[in-house]
Amino acid sequence: MDKRILAIFDSEESYAYRLMEFISGKVNLPFEIYVFTNRNKFFSCTRIKDIECLLISETVYRQEVEDIKIPHIIILSESGENLNKALHHINKYQSCENILHEVMEYYTDKSDTVPAAMRTGLKKMKIIGVYTPVGRCLQTTFSLTLGQILAKKYKTLYLNFEVYSGFARMLGRNTENDISDLMYYFSCAREKLAYRLESMVETVNGLDFVPPAMIYQNLSGVRGGQWLDLFMEIEKTSEYEYLILDLTDGIMDLWDVLRGCDYIYTISREDGLAIAKIEQYEKALESMNYGDITAKTTKWKLPIFKKLPVSFEELTYGELAVYIKANIFPDLFKEGMVE
Repeated sequence: MDKRILAIFDSEESYAYRLMEFISGKVNLPFEIYVFTNRNKFFSCTRIKDIECLLISETVYRQEVEDIKIPHIIILSESGENLNKALHHINKYQSCENILHEVMEYYTDKSDTVPAAMRTGLKKMKIIGVYTPVGRCLQTTFSLTLGQILAKKYKTLYLNFEVYSGFARMLGRNTENDISDLMYYFSCAREKLAYRLESMVETVNGLDFVPPAMIYQNLSGVRGGQWLDLFMEIEKTSEYEYLILDLTDGIMDLWDVLRGCDYIYTISREDGLAIAKIEQYEKALESMNYGDITAKTTKWKLPIFKKLPVSFEELTYGELAVYIKANIFPDLFKEGMVE
């Protein structure tokens, strides 16, 4: 991949290198990262290298920087006051993850072209679909716990399709973008998807996820084939090894999406109504020639857990996590628990 140069120029050495290490850890970004803490070295480099994007702290910014004609200059704002209000500013004192989100959002919006992102690993991304017609059976808690455990060893992405997920409140954070924005961007600028995805991804206990739709009607016209195209593009342009889909009846062409999964887990309960719903669901699949979905579905009747973690960040420490490691993983890997 033809990588362009992203330069970080900040006199605060520890900050600059910490930010560099975080960004460098993102495999599929279009940048080679350069760090400068000295003005003379920065200007010497600009005479022999073309810098595509510059992150420069407010304290070292000077008008002469603009004379270099760097296509994208972003000021890491410290006091909120700067010499040039025309340049893009982001808050320097926030998490590296948030800074990267803002940088990638700005860059993909302003750049006419970006280098094509291609998967470097040969391993196919496995899609795990989690769906049940039975309500209140821990499907999302199960999906998130499975995802967080997988994420300890494998690069994993989680997508939630609930109509009302409550994620913002549960995580105590608000996000500007959600899965409906990802699909919109995919439809409009597929070639920039990998970089736009990087600007949207949040992380909880090592598990990457794109926030669920705040207004579910924004997804109402998206067909199953479009979702499958999106998943294929994510596989082609990212390093994700597992994609977990937390599916509901609200998604259009649900059965087509399930058919596109490598593994399907359906959670049920012991009561008669739950059994009746599963039976009706399976008969419907068979009558509509989707019997292959039933064939590759594993059904789980979870035991009653005495206590489940309250927060998403603690899910890998609960009884459900122990159950998944002992039961789900041997089924998923066919070789027992991975360390």
